[in-house]
Amino acid sequence: MKKCNALLNMPSRSKTTETKVIINGNERRAAALLLLASICLSLTLRDALPPATATSSTREQFSFSKLANSSLVSNHVDSPNIATHFVLSNNSRSPVSDQTFIDTQQLPIYLLQPDTSAVSQTTWGALITGWNRTTEYSDLIQLAKPTPSLPPTQPGKRPVVLIHCGPKSGSTTLRVACRQNLESTCGIPVRGRLPLGYMNSTELYPLIRSCTETSHFCTKETIMPMSVPTFHDTTMIHMFPFRAYDEWAASALKQAYDRGPDGCRKAEELLDQCIPSSMEIDFRKYGKTDLANFKNLVVRRMNQKNETHIFILYFHRELDKVLTMLSSAYEIPLLPGSDGTGKSIRPKGTCDDRVMQKYHDCFSSQLMELQ
Repeated sequence: MKKCNALLNMPSRSKTTETKVIINGNERRAAALLLLASICLSLTLRDALPPATATSSTREQFSFSKLANSSLVSNHVDSPNIATHFVLSNNSRSPVSDQTFIDTQQLPIYLLQPDTSAVSQTTWGALITGWNRTTEYSDLIQLAKPTPSLPPTQPGKRPVVLIHCGPKSGSTTLRVACRQNLESTCGIPVRGRLPLGYMNSTELYPLIRSCTETSHFCTKETIMPMSVPTFHDTTMIHMFPFRAYDEWAASALKQAYDRGPDGCRKAEELLDQCIPSSMEIDFRKYGKTDLANFKNLVVRRMNQKNETHIFILYFHRELDKVLTMLSSAYEIPLLPGSDGTGKSIRPKGTCDDRVMQKYHDCFSSQLMELQ
């Protein structure tokens, strides 16, 4: 374009022509300018178009770059909800590049208040600092932002509720409910006290794929490896329980006491060496820890496999009400038995305070170190 401008602005020069056709200076300059203008217009149009040999992949990258820099995206850069739905676009089912579209700390987490049907939204990054030993669910609500509703499912995608269970947060009730629900909706016979896939990722995800009439599945301390085939036609709704940390720890230690005279002694022997317990009083089984360990691979799957995942943090005492709220929002059946009471009758007493203090000394500082 600079060359075109220079040529167009050149002064005219009078020159004697040797042709038989006599053209005066002004006519010759006008003809030259018209020719140059035509050439410049052609070059401008050519440069504005993408190369004819560009592959479809190149065109897609070009379009994504233009969109990412547009005002539509930049105006909502602080909204994790917008970011999530952009990433979950169903335009392509093939894995995308390693570029990260969702930052883990900006992963949206939804908080529910079923008594008022209110929905609030926060992020994992906000939970890292906002969820400490004394935090109550109402405190997290105050830190979150109200949002009109839960994210909708995309057309053609089956909503599946995956309930991540933990001790002292209604897990006994959920194990029973999910066992019976698998039998009634998918013909899976009840065997033992754990639902199929409860602690086994290898069993869980094929089960979700094959039990197409089942809307609720229960799991505990599992992950979702990248090797699991992509769920193209499913919206995964992950439910994690919230219970105030110190209250949860006290209840978990009491469970050791309830097991009999040796329960507290065995727990203390492990705590003397800061060895995690295989029973309830295990930091790895607390809701925040479980969420921290689970989310990373799921964010990778959202980015690289275009899967749809929704994360919900619910108050553990409102399990049945929250499931009712989800049933209405996503038009799925209720989970029969979710209103059970589990271990409602427990003996009085607990372990000595020194045992509780040993647990806190060993593990509780890690609560604010989770990433």
